[in-house]
Amino acid sequence: MTGSKFFVTSNVITVKVVVAGPGGVGKTTLLKRYETNSYIPAVSTIGINFLVMDQEVGDKILRIAYWDYAGEDRFRSLFPGYCTGSTGAIMAFDVSRIQTLAELPDWLSMIKKNNDPNIPVILLGNKIDTITEEEREVVAQAAKRFVKEYKLSGYYLCSSKSGEGIDAPFSHLGILIIENKKGK
Repeated sequence: MTGSKFFVTSNVITVKVVVAGPGGVGKTTLLKRYETNSYIPAVSTIGINFLVMDQEVGDKILRIAYWDYAGEDRFRSLFPGYCTGSTGAIMAFDVSRIQTLAELPDWLSMIKKNNDPNIPVILLGNKIDTITEEEREVVAQAAKRFVKEYKLSGYYLCSSKSGEGIDAPFSHLGILIIENKKGK
């Protein structure tokens, strides 16, 4: 989906959303949970995976192509080309490995450099089923600081395993994409 960012047919708008972050944070499993509402453990992504889902936003239908990019360093040099033409982004980290949050600024920089710098970006902390409520509060505070510092569109904590908090970030991002489109 390079070139034009929006293809409008009737009330269907086709967009591209990149899902980025370090290896092992659960990006592919997160998308599988969103797609099937089932926990389907994934193996490491080699290159890129795709998922296309329709989402109703008001009177529009967003046909979202999620580009799930491998987080391993050996694939990072290809990422700028793959993320070009995105209308939204999900930056994922593993809440049980808080250092993965510190790895996100590089990914974010590539996304903003290769797209509209005002692209809506959601921060998503995955694997909350692996930490205590007390640890969740610490992670939430770190996520709030990160969102403020990098001017992101919000953050969510979720679990691909239990399904907790899975739908809200995707719904929110869809709304932000439509709002961003109206502003252009």
